Amino acid sequence: MEKMDIHIVGLGNLGSAFLKGLRDLIEKTDIYLYEESEDVRQLIQENYSLTPKESVNMISKGVLILCIKPQNINEFFDIYKDKIAKDVLICTPIAGLEIKTIEKYLENNVLRIMPNLLIQDKTGFIPFTSNYEGDYLNFIHNILENLGTVKEVDESMFAIVTALSGSGPAWFYELSNQLVNAGTKLGLSLKDSELIVQELLKALPSLVHENETFENLVNKVMSPGGTTEAGLNSLNNASFDTIIFEAIQKATQRSTEISKELNNE
Repeated sequence: MEKMDIHIVGLGNLGSAFLKGLRDLIEKTDIYLYEESEDVRQLIQENYSLTPKESVNMISKGVLILCIKPQNINEFFDIYKDKIAKDVLICTPIAGLEIKTIEKYLENNVLRIMPNLLIQDKTGFIPFTSNYEGDYLNFIHNILENLGTVKEVDESMFAIVTALSGSGPAWFYELSNQLVNAGTKLGLSLKDSELIVQELLKALPSLVHENETFENLVNKVMSPGGTTEAGLNSLNNASFDTIIFEAIQKATQRSTEISKELNNE
């Protein structure tokens, strides 16, 4: 099988997560990296023995994965649109960047995805939508399915998916951070509190199954009149459901706003 050229532009958190997740697919891919920051290029060189280029020269085939900041995307297309061949698959995990915005600059096949950082350990969730039929270049089957669970989602749902999945790790990290803070305020050392929550997070995935709802999992932990019920009652009295809903709603709204900004609406 011929190797697939994969070009990753932007090596921040998400670009680096792609690189880490793809590192053992060397038999299937040739990876090319691009990053403006000299410090980041040096760090990548030290960690992966790969030398990123500062800018794109010419991309004639394969897949271009855009991991740059949303506010820089229109400038990127203005500068590099003539350096991207029409056969190149444009893969965009950029929050708020709609396919129609890319189509203003390029006539290429476009695959819009919204992974999270868990792809670095091949446990990510990768929703996708595209402007073409089938699996162009077999990129979804040969590459993305190696990084996590892949599911097609209507583009109209991408703002919500971005809030739930793309930003998802941050919600759990913040909850974990507050659990640690609560433990320390009640007398535990910071080290012990961190350890307890870390071990808890490591163990939880083994209890999560497709045929088990999270509501059922809560009820399995909770005993009537017990400690868990007392804590959950406090959360309910403090409108925990409203707090979470408003956080997801705000993240969804921001994703929609970014789409309008990028599309000059």
